[in-house]
Amino acid sequence: METTGRSPPRGRRATASWPCPTQRQIWLTNRFVRRSYWIIVHGITCWLVGRRIPLRQVDFRCGPPGHGADYRLFFGAPVRFNQTESRLAFDAAFLTLPAARGERALKDFLRGAPANILVRYRHDQGLAARVKARLRAVPATAWPRFEDLARQLRLPASTLRRRLADEGQTYRDIKDELRRVLAEALLREGSKPVGEIAAALGFSEPSAFHRAFRKWTAQSPGAYRRGSA
Repeated sequence: METTGRSPPRGRRATASWPCPTQRQIWLTNRFVRRSYWIIVHGITCWLVGRRIPLRQVDFRCGPPGHGADYRLFFGAPVRFNQTESRLAFDAAFLTLPAARGERALKDFLRGAPANILVRYRHDQGLAARVKARLRAVPATAWPRFEDLARQLRLPASTLRRRLADEGQTYRDIKDELRRVLAEALLREGSKPVGEIAAALGFSEPSAFHRAFRKWTAQSPGAYRRGSA
C-alpha cells in the first residue's frame, strides 16, 4: 500500500493506493478480497487514531460485481470500478492525527480481531449508523440537539457521547458528513440556488455554508457545481 500527502491544508485529499497486481497474483483479482482488504486497512487505521476516518472515494481496479450498489453502504463513499488502480481517498488533514494506541491496547485489539476490524468502523454498522439513519429521516433543519437525540435513543447523553467516541465519531462529525453528502448531491443534481441549499441544510446564512463547503472539499459551491456539470 502506498500513501500520498503530508500535513496539507484541510479540504485536500490524500490517498492510499494498491499497486496494480501482476498476473501471478491471482488472489488479488478476487473482488471479495479487494473489498475485505480495504475494509481491514481502513478499520486498522481508524483504530490507530481512535476515530472513524470518513472516506471520500473508493476505486477498484476490477469490474463491478452484480450487487455493486452495496459497496456504497460498506464504505459510505462513492465507489468506482475499472479504474487504473485500487485506492481509498480521504481528507488529507487526517494525516496529521497521532497514533492513539499503545502496546496494551494492541493486545486487546488483537484478541478481538478480525471481527472488530471488519465491523467496528464500518459505515453501516453501530450506533453512529443508527444516528445517521435518524438524521436522514428528517430535514437537516429539524435535526435534534445532542441532548434531545440522546433522549430519543433512550441513552444518557454521556453514554451516547462515549459510545460514539468508541466508534471514532462525534455528533458534530456525523452532521458535517451528512451535510456534505447532501450538499454535493444538491449541487450536482439540481439548479437550486446556493442560498436555498444553505438554508435547507440548516445554515444560518450562505456565507457559513460557503466556509463549511470549502472546508469539506477545498472548493466553493459554485466551482463544485461547474465541475460536476
